[in-house]
Parts: sequence; C-alpha cells; structure tokens
Amino acid sequence: MVKSKKFLSIMFIPHSQRSTKSLRISYPLFSCLIGILCLLLVTSTLFLIKYHDFRRTLRANKKLAEEVTEFKQAMKVVGELEAKLRIMTDTEKEGIATGGPTEERLSNLLKYIEEKPTLALEDVRALQRQAVLQAKSLEELSQILEGQTIQLAHTPSVNPITGRAWITSLFGMRRDPFTKRQRMHEGLDLAARPGTPVIATADGRVRFSGKKGTWGNVVIIDHGYGFETRYAHNRRNLVAIGQEVKRYDQIAELGSSGRTTGPHVHYEVNKLGKPVNPMLHIVNLEDIGRESY
Repeated sequence: MVKSKKFLSIMFIPHSQRSTKSLRISYPLFSCLIGILCLLLVTSTLFLIKYHDFRRTLRANKKLAEEVTEFKQAMKVVGELEAKLRIMTDTEKEGIATGGPTEERLSNLLKYIEEKPTLALEDVRALQRQAVLQAKSLEELSQILEGQTIQLAHTPSVNPITGRAWITSLFGMRRDPFTKRQRMHEGLDLAARPGTPVIATADGRVRFSGKKGTWGNVVIIDHGYGFETRYAHNRRNLVAIGQEVKRYDQIAELGSSGRTTGPHVHYEVNKLGKPVNPMLHIVNLEDIGRESY
C-alpha cells in the first residue's frame, strides 16, 4: 500500500480580479527550506559578530597607533632633555639614569601589541603618562641646573690676575702702610709685573670704570645675585661703563695708580653690599704666592 505524500498549499490571492493561484509544497521540501533559512540566519549573525569584532579591532589599532605616536613624541622630548642634562652635568660619556622605559620593555610591548592590541593600548597609555611625568621632572631639573649654571657663571671664583701673583696684603685688620694705624683692609692686594692682565672673575656688567680717589684707576663690576667686584690701582682700564664682560675677559692692566707702595691690584668682593674675604672666592689659589701678611 503506497502512502500518499502530505503537501502544504500556499495560496496567492490578488486584490484585482485576477484568478487565485496556489503553490503546493511537500512537507519534506518545506522543512528543508526552513532549515536553509535558519542556517542562513545563524551564518549572518556570526558574520555580523565577526565583522563587529573586526571593526572594533581596527578602531583599537588606529587608536593604538595614535597613542604610540604620542608616546614616541613624549620619549623624544625626554631624550632631548636627557641629552641637555648630560651636557650641563658633563656626563655625556657616562650618561645619567632617567628611569624611563627600557629597550627590553619596549620590545616586549611591541610583541604584546601584535597579540592583544586592545589590552596593549592601556600599557602604551601608562608608558605615555610615565614619559610625560618624566619629561616634566627632567624639565624642572634642567631649569634648576640652568639657573645654577648661570648663577655660578656670575659668582666670583678665580684669581683676578692671569699667571703668577703674590699676596702683599690680606683681607682684614692691618697696619695702614701710610698712616701706620690699624684699620680694616676690605680687599686682597695681589702684586705682579706692571702691565699684567687684570681679568673679570665672573660674568657681569661694568658699573664703573675710571679714576676714584686714592684707588686710582678702578673698575667695578656688578655680577648680579648680590655680587660686586672691584679692581683698583690699574695702570689702564680697558672696559667702559655698561659693558658686558665674561669671566676671564681682560678688563685692565695692573699698575700703581692712586696711593700705592708698588704695582698691584687691590681686589674686593662685595656680597649684598658687604665686603667678604676674596680668598673664599678664588679656586685657583695655586697660582698665588704669599710675600707678606
């Protein structure tokens, strides 16, 4: 006995006066079509999920590339500041520890970026923040060192006479060679051959250049930072008022103008308007001999 097949009829009824049409589909074929539609739906859903993940990965990689670019710029600033500090601290060969990301860590990060770009983005941002903070710290240190360097350049620190000199009178109380009375000697007398170059002991601006009473020809330099130096009894002054000078620039020729007992330079160092012992501001004392006290 042959079983009759079951069919499903689908009728198409037009709104016009046309005749009604029907489509007869067997149940097995209908089930197969439903299965195909479900498969297409599942496949489309998976494709959309994959596509969404792909777009998200692209956005993450684009953002990562931007962050890496900013990180490289931050590290460039750090490198420039480090090089500047090496020059300022005279450690160009030895280098200085900056505490920044190491080459090994950067290499590991690049591998990590290939495997997990989204997670690696957080690492790059952390390194970027570290680089920015480090650059700020180095910039502050650079400004401090630069300020100290400028201040040191304006601080008297060398012998005011080039070559060999002899001390003929120290700073402090002494017997005046003319009045024979005890009085304060507010400078340091350094003797040398007439015409010996007298130099500026620090950077500054000439405040006075000319004759001043018993001092004879005198040069007064304002160094800023509260320092002022005076060079008296010169044979000839070589600078003018308002002139900028650097340490070691010749400003006069040693002589015996004014009231003196012989050719020498009377050298004074004033700090905040008060005389201080010039010996405390001469680092090359080996060039100075002592003739008398």
